[in-house]
Amino acid sequence: MSSESPPLRRVSYELRAGRVAGLSWGDLSRPPDIVFLHATGFNARTYTDLLAPLGERFHVLAIDLRGHGLTQLPAHTFGYGSWNRHRDDVIELIEGHIRAPVTLAGHSMGATVALLAAGKRPDLARGVAMLDPVFMSPAMYGIAQLPGAPLFWSVTFPIARGAARRRNNFATREEAVAGLTGRGVFRSFKPEQLAAYVEDGFRETADGLRLSCTPAYEARTFSAQRIDPWRALARAPAPIVCLRAERHSTMPQAAADRFMEVRPEGRLAVVEGAGHMIPIERPDRARAAIETAALMASPQVYRDLV
Repeated sequence: MSSESPPLRRVSYELRAGRVAGLSWGDLSRPPDIVFLHATGFNARTYTDLLAPLGERFHVLAIDLRGHGLTQLPAHTFGYGSWNRHRDDVIELIEGHIRAPVTLAGHSMGATVALLAAGKRPDLARGVAMLDPVFMSPAMYGIAQLPGAPLFWSVTFPIARGAARRRNNFATREEAVAGLTGRGVFRSFKPEQLAAYVEDGFRETADGLRLSCTPAYEARTFSAQRIDPWRALARAPAPIVCLRAERHSTMPQAAADRFMEVRPEGRLAVVEGAGHMIPIERPDRARAAIETAALMASPQVYRDLV
């Protein structure tokens, strides 16, 4: 790919409940080929380094999920127990505005939501590319169905407890970048990647900036596990391409083994040396996985572009 990637464009879509914000790269004369979904607590712009080069070959759309980035959809924590709310938003967006099947791709929570959408509406998907998706055992998803489980997990899961303690306010974006540099999940971010996250990760208030994804909402998102990705995996259309992190993966080895049992034709690889933030640490490998899924889905469309 050339060093000059297509420019980023801001887009938005009206759903029944409000407006979804997104970013687009590539040829606007055709519907999006790829719809990308971000991880918990992040936003579409965080993944600019990953997605912009794909715009040379595909029309790429990345959206901010409910409760994140610049999207304006109700994001209540009360009763929030399932990522199916995000799945249904994605389905409504594709069905109402794109009106053509797409390759669904995502990172972490976004990867699992992409799979859930493809599993519920396989007619709207041309395959799935997952970057270190979140998979738990079927037994854990069964426990998630118990009364009060998501709320209990939001205060007991270490990752949820950590999210609830995040600093919520900064005076300026420069202060936010300085305050986040080298901390926690942002340790692997380059300066331009962190600046991209901050750009759409905060909203202006009278006193400065506030996180778009509030600490309380992020904590509840981590624990909203009343879902069934294993059923979705069995129903989603091929191709299925998946990358796992070698370190701190949210797809443990037992889940990887089960993945191959359910979808033996699927493509599953480990990114050596990478942690959970594969798209940030190894955007080249993540980009290749998304591109592979898109090309496998519609080789006749892109044959002359390869």
